[in-house]
Amino acid sequence: MTPQGVRVLLLALLLTLTLALPAPTQPPVLTVLHFNDVYQLGAVEGGRRGGFDRLATVVRRHRAQERTSLLLFAGDLISPSVESSVFKGAQLIDAMNQLGVDAATFGNHEFDYGPEELVRRVRESRFPWVVSNVFAPGLRPFPGVRPWLVLTPGGVPVGIVGLLTEDTAVLSSPGNTTFGDVFAVAREVVRILRARGARVVIALTHLSMAQDQELLRRVPGVDLVIGGHDHDPLVATVAGRLVAKAGSDARWLGVTRLRLDGSGAAHHQLVDVDERVPPDPEMARLVQRYAEQLSRELEVPIGETAVPLDARNTTVRQQESNLGNFIADVMRGAVGADVAITNGGGIRTNALFPAGRITRKDVLAWLPFGNVVVKVAVTGAVIRQALENGVSQWEQVAGRFPQVSGLRYTFSPSRPVGSRILEVQVGDRPLDPAATYTVATNDFLLRGGDGYSMLATGQVLVSPVDGPVLANAVMEAIQRMRTIRPQVEGRITLVR
Repeated sequence: MTPQGVRVLLLALLLTLTLALPAPTQPPVLTVLHFNDVYQLGAVEGGRRGGFDRLATVVRRHRAQERTSLLLFAGDLISPSVESSVFKGAQLIDAMNQLGVDAATFGNHEFDYGPEELVRRVRESRFPWVVSNVFAPGLRPFPGVRPWLVLTPGGVPVGIVGLLTEDTAVLSSPGNTTFGDVFAVAREVVRILRARGARVVIALTHLSMAQDQELLRRVPGVDLVIGGHDHDPLVATVAGRLVAKAGSDARWLGVTRLRLDGSGAAHHQLVDVDERVPPDPEMARLVQRYAEQLSRELEVPIGETAVPLDARNTTVRQQESNLGNFIADVMRGAVGADVAITNGGGIRTNALFPAGRITRKDVLAWLPFGNVVVKVAVTGAVIRQALENGVSQWEQVAGRFPQVSGLRYTFSPSRPVGSRILEVQVGDRPLDPAATYTVATNDFLLRGGDGYSMLATGQVLVSPVDGPVLANAVMEAIQRMRTIRPQVEGRITLVR
């Protein structure tokens, strides 16, 4: 065969082989890795669950196995936690950058330090924030965020609409930021995303589960909702489409697989992030670096007290304490309640703190449990029941003893349990059993801790999801006041 013939034959064979190759196929499944409501770098539950170092390991494993995947974050990152009271969330942005998040949306707590601080965090982010219904003045997109986003994992165009609860206007400190109607904005953005060729539309939301379900009912163009705001792992289906939430504090990684055949079928699972997972070395170094810096920062003075502060058990668990008064006043002011009730057992150290400087570390020693300030509306009769519960174990120096703000009460431990409260005043008036009052308390008591189950019978106005961390609120109050001098004022009177 001549050289020319050989070339013709090779070209023919090459053409045949090329024609025989299968056409490129689209992946059958999109895997969405997701997490939400993470407030600190390190592990929770005494080190047993969560931690960005372990989360990084779990994410890396799944990305290695599932190439057509996205890593999404559904809001609440930069607050609240003790470390964020120091770093204002910058430490978590650092971790998210290292984790390689593909997209995130805002949670209500993103605004806890005000919109200007949030703008700084957005600028530090090497991943896109997509928030469709949050606007700067003039109905402009919030600085630095995307009103919508199209990503192409595995060549599949995936549209992202980001939605934040409109309650952020009252749950946080958004300044002059405004919040558009979730459903109206979603419908318009979905139309834009489809026009831009999105084959799949994911709503990345920080809404209640009820709102997420309503979103799927009202906006049929959404294929999948990846949500936050609810701190428990939740899943629901509406018209064959899925809502999935992955709990909180990086205790789980959500893995949701969406079929790309147009059926909208999806499968959701949770992957444990716990002490069985080895830490990612690079992320572990970041976590350790911030832990060491936090330790140094906790020693920094934040103010001073002109008087000794009484945290002795025989005071906070049996009588009025000036430190208990200060903490209860901070709680009441933090959520704008009529009165505050907190358990003396939540105030620790069993010591008389001397007059002088106060550091962040001192506040954490008094309030080590990470409790959150909540607000509930109850009747005066319920308040009286709560106070009766609080003095019911006075003889045992029990932790349920109530430190208060906005009210005064008189009790006699010599009387039978259930009838020890002799008098209660709110302001200058007797407690009205039939009237409704707002009560600031902590999330432990709202859950029925220390026997305070009666508080949960009221209407929750500020939930544990939305309230400030108590230790942070106390630190911020001391920083504002610079010098504190709380007194025993006759809020609690003991009659033998």
